[in-house]
Amino acid sequence: MANGTAAKTPSANPKGDGFFARLINWRFLRFIKESWNETFHKSSWPTKKELWAFTVVVLFALIIVGAWIGTLDAIFKAITEMIS
Repeated sequence: MANGTAAKTPSANPKGDGFFARLINWRFLRFIKESWNETFHKSSWPTKKELWAFTVVVLFALIIVGAWIGTLDAIFKAITEMIS
């Protein structure tokens, strides 16, 4: 054993607990902390009145786009039936 042929003891850190694993873990935790801070402290949320107004606008847009697509579908169906 004095000649340096002694068996190596396993390291204290298991595989995957190296520098890069700790770095990724640290970045992930920093991301979560910053996301939480921005979501609850830096963002401005709409009031209930604004939320209802936005909801009505979205529903109105959905109705218009749905009617437009339905009309185009009916027109193209009629054209393809005339061709067939």
